[in-house]
Parts: sequence; structure tokens; C-alpha cells
Amino acid sequence: MTFICQRTFKLVNEMDLKTKIITVLKEFYGEFETNLEHQYENKLTENLISGAKNKRKQWATYNQVILELKHSLKDNLLVKELQYKLTDEGNPNEIIIETIERVKTFTPELERLYYKIKNF
Repeated sequence: MTFICQRTFKLVNEMDLKTKIITVLKEFYGEFETNLEHQYENKLTENLISGAKNKRKQWATYNQVILELKHSLKDNLLVKELQYKLTDEGNPNEIIIETIERVKTFTPELERLYYKIKNF
């Protein structure tokens, strides 16, 4: 009985956390409308909830890169490309680094994130 209660409590907490993460993501991205956006939302949310501590830190950083591309550099095409590539099963570090290296205009924040990811 105790195991069932603990498992139920864990599931409720994960669902609550997932709802909070999705709410915050919508504040920064707006509504997720396309299939690609929903796939990225699910991949990011799952890695932030159930990944190891190191993996959660990495995925939070990957998302920061996407937000920097979206809001500071206004490169929505590159945002979609990254979302697509990150939902595939490739190496996210390599994907992000290769993408950042193609960016023509580096912001200080993008440069900081680039070196952070290179040290993962």
C-alpha cells in the first residue's frame, strides 16, 4: 500500500511539474501550434522532468539557445530547424554547437551559451 501511495504521489508531482513547465514555455514561445512545436515541447519537458541532473541542465541550456535565437536574433527559421533536429535522436550538443557556429551575428548571451555547451 505504501508503495502505491508513493508512486501515486510521484506521478501527481510529475504531472504538476509538467503543467508548470508547459505554462512557462507558453509564456516565452506562445501557443505551440504545429506538430513540430508539440514534439519539441514534449521532448524538452520530458528531459527537464525525468532526466538526470546533468541532462536537465543541458536541456535548459539548449532551450536558452533557442530563446536567444528567437527573441534577440529573430531567426525563426533557425529556431524551427533546431527544434526539428533536437526532436530527432541526434547528439544535442553537436547539433547546437554546429548551429551556433553558422550564426553570423553573435550576441554576448549566445557566445556565453556556446562556451557553456562546449564544456558539457
